[in-house]
Amino acid sequence: MAKSRVTPLRPVTIPRLELQAAVLSVKVAEYLQEELNFEEIQHFFWTDSQIVLAHLHNQTKRFHVYVANRVQRILQFSRANHWRYVKSEENAADDASRGLRLNNGPSRWFQGPDFCYNHESQPLKFQMTMLR
Repeated sequence: MAKSRVTPLRPVTIPRLELQAAVLSVKVAEYLQEELNFEEIQHFFWTDSQIVLAHLHNQTKRFHVYVANRVQRILQFSRANHWRYVKSEENAADDASRGLRLNNGPSRWFQGPDFCYNHESQPLKFQMTMLR
């Protein structure tokens, strides 16, 4: 399942939009878990936003209300270690916002990124040392 949204007319920063996308990911995962009636589903979430990952892994700093509410919403359904980093150029979710057409041949939009099929190579997991 995939979901894409249009940015609001009111100016919003890119980090806030990325955080909203993470909230949307959690909502979609909750919906799919409820609708598919699978037991013992292990969720993994992918983002190309290191800022979102830093917010989720943060244990010491307090956030502004906007960020705190969204981080809390994300962590109600998932844990920080369920979130993985994917490079922007490998992020199939961005294809919807890049204006790619369906008639351009096989698309990552339907097949997913290549790393999903290669069990030996895992994309980089986020590490707090990346921000230091």
